Amino acid sequence: MKEYSNLYSWLRLALIPKVGPKTVLKLLHHFKTAENILAQDSNTLAQFVGNTIARLIINNAGEKAVNDAYTWLEQDKNNSIISLEDPIYPKELAEITDPPIILFAKGDLSLLSKPKFTIIGTRHPTEQGMLNAFNFAQNLANLNLTIVSGMADGIDRHAHLGGLDGTGKTIGVIGTGIDRIYPASNKDLFHKVAEKGLLLSEFALGTQPFVGNFPRRNRIVAGLSTGCLVIESAIDGGSMITANMALEMGREVMAIPGSIHNPVARGCHKLIKTGAKLIETTNDIIEELQITKGVQTRVTAKHPDDPILQIMGYDAVNIDHICSKLNTSFAEICANLLALELDGRITNCGNGKYQRIFR
Repeated sequence: MKEYSNLYSWLRLALIPKVGPKTVLKLLHHFKTAENILAQDSNTLAQFVGNTIARLIINNAGEKAVNDAYTWLEQDKNNSIISLEDPIYPKELAEITDPPIILFAKGDLSLLSKPKFTIIGTRHPTEQGMLNAFNFAQNLANLNLTIVSGMADGIDRHAHLGGLDGTGKTIGVIGTGIDRIYPASNKDLFHKVAEKGLLLSEFALGTQPFVGNFPRRNRIVAGLSTGCLVIESAIDGGSMITANMALEMGREVMAIPGSIHNPVARGCHKLIKTGAKLIETTNDIIEELQITKGVQTRVTAKHPDDPILQIMGYDAVNIDHICSKLNTSFAEICANLLALELDGRITNCGNGKYQRIFR
């Protein structure tokens, strides 16, 4: 049987329908402990939170959610529930203005006490964006940083995979109940992170992926870490919300620039214009976070003098353009492009266009 301490009181407060962390924190400010809050009568509570919320607390409106939480807790030894007063509650997260009252956790709890770094970005990245997310996450994880992200498709997914491939592992923060897998395309990732990293959610079991959940999730993604790297984001993308939250929390915000023609680079450019550190290599992050051991993300091209690579800039290039520049046959160019693609030096963008991969 797991040791629950006074978890019941925290669950009762945290899982009241339509009552968020700010309301519970307001009550904690006055009554100091969860037990003291629950010991009050309705009239006393109403002085601070109004009659409706006071009645919800007194009537134990979240009773089913609490019972479900205990059932889930017993189902798997890797399942845990952490309250705000728990010694293992991450100190970085506890310092934000509205920390989660409880966290459902599945996986390696030791990661909560490790140095953590957030990597986020668009759900619709370029091939280069996905490579950047994986490579930066992998290199930072090899410095024993735990990679934090939001378990979404795109940049989040590849950041988690890079973290799992390194030694520092990864934490995935989800915007549903921890018993739900969303998006369905990340089912494999969900199981990998639960097995080798850590999944976190503040939402009651069974919570669906409502739109309003994700800004709440984003504050946890930002709050867990000392720094945040944005890899590709539209100017109004969800990653910009997380980055702005990180700025408000006093975290170091960084961004990777991209092509001026790439719509998912514009958010990064806006962040850089407003003071985010421009990131080209892992060493840039190491310097910003003042980590003593460095790893360089750039690698030397195996074919640095290849004429095709020499004429490729940062934007996608049409095969006909390459043929005309090099005055070489179409068949020969295609063969060389295939060799470079297999070697990881370029990527096929479709419609006869190729783009160089800079690492």
